[in-house]
Amino acid sequence: MDLRVGGRYRLSMRLGWGDLVCVGTYREIVPPERLVFTFAWEGDPAGEETVVSLFLREVDGGTELILRHEGFAAPGVAENHRDGWMDCVGRLAALAPAL
Repeated sequence: MDLRVGGRYRLSMRLGWGDLVCVGTYREIVPPERLVFTFAWEGDPAGEETVVSLFLREVDGGTELILRHEGFAAPGVAENHRDGWMDCVGRLAALAPAL
């Protein structure tokens, strides 16, 4: 991870059937409000690159997260990503009390 505008990241996720690796470039970094980055699957023959925007704001007793993932060529792909993000955010919410 090279957390600066123009910096790149590479994230590996280990699943029961194998690894998935996503890569991208940071486009906007506005602490503590916003993080925008590109997202692509490493080795994807389609080479589709999308954009993820994370918006954070303080609310009573915590932080609200709004996640927007845009630029998909097909709706079915967007739905798969939505399911993945929901799983990730759910796991993050479960960890939050421990942080």
